[in-house]
Amino acid sequence: MRPFAFFEPTSLDEVIRLLAAGPDQSRLIAGGSDLLGELKDDVVRYERLVSLAGIDELRHIQEEGGGLRLGALVTVAQLEYDPHLDGPYRILAEAARSVATPEIRAQGTLGGNLCQRPRCLYYRHALTPCLKKGGADCPAVDSPYQAYLSIMGGQGCYSVHASDLAPSLMALGARIAIAGMSGVRRLPLEQFFAGPEQDVRRENVLAADEVLTAVILPPARPGWLGTYLKARERTAGDFPVVSVAVGYTLEAGVIRQARLILGGVAPVPWRSSAAEAVLEAQRPSPELAASAATAALEPAQPLTYNAFKIDLGRALVERGIMAVAALQR
Repeated sequence: MRPFAFFEPTSLDEVIRLLAAGPDQSRLIAGGSDLLGELKDDVVRYERLVSLAGIDELRHIQEEGGGLRLGALVTVAQLEYDPHLDGPYRILAEAARSVATPEIRAQGTLGGNLCQRPRCLYYRHALTPCLKKGGADCPAVDSPYQAYLSIMGGQGCYSVHASDLAPSLMALGARIAIAGMSGVRRLPLEQFFAGPEQDVRRENVLAADEVLTAVILPPARPGWLGTYLKARERTAGDFPVVSVAVGYTLEAGVIRQARLILGGVAPVPWRSSAAEAVLEAQRPSPELAASAATAALEPAQPLTYNAFKIDLGRALVERGIMAVAALQR
């Protein structure tokens, strides 16, 4: 591992000042479960790491405005078991439970999970140039190792966003709070992620001096329930090959407020408005679930060796829609 300076500020203002002082050489570190691996493998190089560990205000789950405020340093393990995450919010606890291993869930943070870098084997290989590391092209295009590559929205870079928490949070209508030198801003979570068409070397819209401080969940929608399903190569401790977060309410037997987000299929968590439109105002049935699944995966343009993700995604969408129907009984 290359040498770097390590800073341990005790206030958020100090964190922001440190980031602003060296915007091209500094990187935030929270749990470190992703970043330390990148540093050890020499995938990235930073002169300074700025720790968030001393910022206690980011560690809490609190009620706010009828909903919840989740600090960026809340661990994935906290999300598994916190009593606030029941009923409509249970979809987030399900997603947290699927993340990696118990040891990593105890260390990894909410903010880190949302800000993680791609799992692409070529990005993660220090000796392989790729677009995200300043290379001229994407070496994954002609590779047989495409299980963790995108089938939607690649735009030259075919890495995927591997967050388990993001699809469930988007289904819940989450917003995020970001603090920087210019103050605090809030935006919908789905606007936080950035695909390669915006900047191939980035995965989100954070400026160099900004910190994701919290995720804000709106008040629970009466009767709304959801579920998170994930397909992976190994039974435990693995990233999603494909995942789906789906939820809705049933009013007089018909679906309302449908939300369906796919993970592991695109450079950003992929919300399918088309599938939601198929579900809205309809009665849940296997036939309807199949139609929604077809609509969700219709935009797919797979690479040579990952077309299997289309069938996998359809199966998960169908299963998820019917699982929510069972929860509503």
